[in-house]
Amino acid sequence: MPRLFDSHSHINAKEFDADRPLVIDRMRQAGLVGALVLGCDRSEIDGIKDLVHENPGFLYGAWALHPEYADVPETSVNEICDICSAPEITAVGETGLDFHWCHGDLTWQKERFRMHIRAAKILKKPLVVHAREAEKQAVEILKEEDAGDVGFVMHCFAGDKETAYSAIDAGGMISFTGVITFKSAGPLREVARALSLECLMIETDCPYMAPVPYRGKRNEPAFTVKIAECLASLKGTDVETISEMTTANALQFFRLEK
Repeated sequence: MPRLFDSHSHINAKEFDADRPLVIDRMRQAGLVGALVLGCDRSEIDGIKDLVHENPGFLYGAWALHPEYADVPETSVNEICDICSAPEITAVGETGLDFHWCHGDLTWQKERFRMHIRAAKILKKPLVVHAREAEKQAVEILKEEDAGDVGFVMHCFAGDKETAYSAIDAGGMISFTGVITFKSAGPLREVARALSLECLMIETDCPYMAPVPYRGKRNEPAFTVKIAECLASLKGTDVETISEMTTANALQFFRLEK
C-alpha cells in the first residue's frame, strides 16, 4: 500500500462535522501516515489544536490569517508568533496573495503576507503559501523576505514552469492538488512533468477540488492516492515511488519524524 502524506487539508471544516472520525479512519485505510490541517482565521485555532491532540503523530496543525479575509481585524507579527508558537502548530500558513477574490489596493494583503513570513522566521517554522493568480508576485515577496531561510511550499500550485523554478531556487517546494487530474489542466500537468520529484509534495486541499474520478464530490484526504497516481503517470514511474518520495519530502519539510 502506498505511504502517503496530505500536505494541505481542511478536515476541520464544517463539511466534515457529520463524519470526521470516519474520514480519519479512511485516511489510515488508504495508507496515509499523516496530514497537515490548516486554520484560516482565529475561530479555527482551538479546533485545530483539538484535532492534533486527538490524533497524535498523525495530524499536524498550521495557522495563518487567510489572504482572502479583508474584513477582519488585522493581525501582527506578535499575534502570529503567539498563536503559531503552540506545539500543535507545525507550520505558518496558509498565507500569501489572492488576486482572484481580492481587488483594488492590496497593500494590506502584501503587508499581511510579510508579517507571516517574519513570524515564521522568528519561530523557525516553515511557511505554507497561498498564491492565486499572484504566483509571481508572491515569489518576489518570498525572495525579498528571505523566506527560504525557513522553507516554504507553494500550495495548490497553478503557475507556470518559470515561476515554479523561481520558487524552488528561492528555497521553496511545489505542491499539487487534484487539479492536475482535471481534463482542462494540460499545461499544469506539463509543469508537474518537468519538475524534479525532490521538490514536490501532494495535497487534497479538501473539502475542495476532488480529483478525478471524484470531481464534484466532497474531497477528503483518502483521495490523495489519485493525485499520486496521476503524478506517477506523468513521471513514467509507479505510485509507490511517487508516494514514498512526496511523503519523505513532506516529513522533512515540516520537520516531522516517522
